[in-house]
Amino acid sequence: MIEAAEGADLFAQDPDPRWLLVAEGWVPAREPGIEGALALVNGYLGTRAAVEEGSGASTAATFLNGVFDTATQPAAQAAATPDRQVVAAPTPELVVAPDWSKLRLVAGGVPLTVETAEVLDHRRTLDLRRGVLVRQWRLRAGSRTTRLRSLRFASLADRHLLGQVLEVVAEDWAGPVTVEAIVDGDVANEGGVRHLVGHRTRRLEGGALLEAMTAERRLGICLAACTVAATGDGGTAAAGQDQPGELAVVQRHQFDAVPGRAWRLRKLVSVFTGRDGPDPAALAAGRLGQAAAVGLPAVLARSAAAWAERWATADVEVSGDEQWQRRVRFATYHLVGCANPDDPHAAPGARSLTGERYKGHVFWDTDTFVLPFFTFTHPPTARAVLGYRYHTLPAARDNARARGWRGAAYAWESADTGEDVTPAYYVTASGERKDVRTGEQEHHLNADVGLAAWQYWQATGDEGYLLGEGAELLVELARFWASRAERGGDGRWHLRRVIGPDEYHEDVDDNAYTNQLAAWLLSRVTELAAWLGERHPDRWRSLRAALGLADGEPAGWQAVAGGLVDGLDPQTGLVEQHRGFHRLQGVDLAAWEPRTTTLEVLVGWGRLGQLKLVKQADVVLLLALLGARYPRAVQQANFGYYEPLTAHDSSLSPPVHALVAARLGELETAERYLAQAAGLDLDFDQGVTAAGGVHLATLGGIWQALVFGFGGMTVTGGQPRFTPRVPASWGSLRFRVRWQGVLHEVTATGTSATVTTHPR
Repeated sequence: MIEAAEGADLFAQDPDPRWLLVAEGWVPAREPGIEGALALVNGYLGTRAAVEEGSGASTAATFLNGVFDTATQPAAQAAATPDRQVVAAPTPELVVAPDWSKLRLVAGGVPLTVETAEVLDHRRTLDLRRGVLVRQWRLRAGSRTTRLRSLRFASLADRHLLGQVLEVVAEDWAGPVTVEAIVDGDVANEGGVRHLVGHRTRRLEGGALLEAMTAERRLGICLAACTVAATGDGGTAAAGQDQPGELAVVQRHQFDAVPGRAWRLRKLVSVFTGRDGPDPAALAAGRLGQAAAVGLPAVLARSAAAWAERWATADVEVSGDEQWQRRVRFATYHLVGCANPDDPHAAPGARSLTGERYKGHVFWDTDTFVLPFFTFTHPPTARAVLGYRYHTLPAARDNARARGWRGAAYAWESADTGEDVTPAYYVTASGERKDVRTGEQEHHLNADVGLAAWQYWQATGDEGYLLGEGAELLVELARFWASRAERGGDGRWHLRRVIGPDEYHEDVDDNAYTNQLAAWLLSRVTELAAWLGERHPDRWRSLRAALGLADGEPAGWQAVAGGLVDGLDPQTGLVEQHRGFHRLQGVDLAAWEPRTTTLEVLVGWGRLGQLKLVKQADVVLLLALLGARYPRAVQQANFGYYEPLTAHDSSLSPPVHALVAARLGELETAERYLAQAAGLDLDFDQGVTAAGGVHLATLGGIWQALVFGFGGMTVTGGQPRFTPRVPASWGSLRFRVRWQGVLHEVTATGTSATVTTHPR
């Protein structure tokens, strides 16, 4: 299929640099972080920004939301190495899907790659406004200099569609060129584990199709592709030759390069899986035909329009600082692209769809750090992500029942089914085996999920959700906490043998964060039971019957809520992180600075639990979530006490400290922590990077720090209120939040805010 040269320049960049994230140069050591940070995401899938022709430094990967598989034992053993142990029962992981954007270029018989030619220039630009990745590079092979440009995007308007453009210009030579556009099914996850089997390829009208399935779960994955080629002066190039192979589809184009004349290739790809319907191959072929009929420029334009619609609500504007603005928009871009509002059976993992760290598993990160962004900017996506928790409720019930509790207890790590996939152990940097106890003891997740569900209902007024899914979920969580609590000899209720957000202290009693969020949830669900009984008695009767709920259970929830130890010392105003924390051995964290590793490595796990230090925000996170229940003096006392004790050995910690510090008016401290969080994935030359995928919870925490911290948003009397504290260097801070069908547009400067409402 041949098409005339394009009219508009698809490569034209946004004139506003605050929308552009640029990675200059070719430095192999930086590639893993760049590939993760500049990944293309649309909620259905994510594609890392690896160079299309590949290199030894590249980790090309596309991930499809909700597509997990477990490696077969032979495959896992084949992936084992002398320094890498393989457990007998491998964990489900997000599958690396076929590489849809792979290219192979040969000029005059010589491959054109960053490893076989001299790299004269190299730049990748992620256009955050349009969701487009543009690459520009120049190569010299012998005496020949070639200028190349590529463009890739994952459509936000039609999440099954992908697009790619390649431009080749011979600067000072002439001769034959071969370009192969490949959909490559010969892919593997980290460690060489191959999840795809049963590859088949076949021709379609105007394109080709690759079919495969996952090895264990037999889930079909199908990609259909077509290419269009043209010369830059409006002439046509030779038609592409579809060459289906066993593992890949190759669409080959050949042309004679003329100095200064551009040759362009456009490629459209559609992706469907067995999660989308019983015949993903037919779906992929049909969608490709529709896209090809309108052409790549139209597909890209529709995607850009969809991004514009999301930015209209999601954008947070910092008027006075270009770098801050760019980094804030980077966070927002990845938040928008991590979840699919049309899929209530999948939720974003800790590294989104941009890397293999944590195998794509879902943690509390999603509920506590990511969901508020969707609740206040795009409620349909929030409801879909909450749908994941509802649809995995059966697994949570099984988990609670197996441990002798009632209700539902969500797994600390989960994949598509909701079953517990927390690893049993890991090997420390010193070579010691460390048993993982988070799955057994870090139960605050079951309050975090409830808080997210309640916040969604309050913010949206979505009674359909509450009556259909939310009430059942919340009641089951309340039943869990009531059965998990133990009555002590002091007449109080206790939660013993837990791990709070501070994972450096295991097997503790009465972690304040866990206790207070559990008490909060029990009180709210007691209120919900009364509300249902009064306003929706039929639904309350049916829910009680379905769950076997005894008459006295709601009263029991409130009794536990009122009797749970809260850790607050009324004399000092300090909340003790857990029983005995104040008596631990004091340390000076500054003695270990500067450091490039965690305290677990420096101190050793055995000693950490004896020290008065905190891995990450714990009581400070309690202040961030439920701070309104404390007087300002109590908040200041606890922040002043715990902030110097916190090692920030989790990426979740800095944005939480930024939020609380901003609320307290400690703007210099707040800015420092926000800068730490905002640079985490973008400082490619040092520190932690997005090599294993972007730190999604950190990005969600950045949004919360800006809106709830610097923007001062609270909910009082059932309505949002804004008491901002904006640094003078920022100029103004502007953001939008939805509250019960009304869009609130907030412009804040210093300590004043102007709020305009738009019913929508």
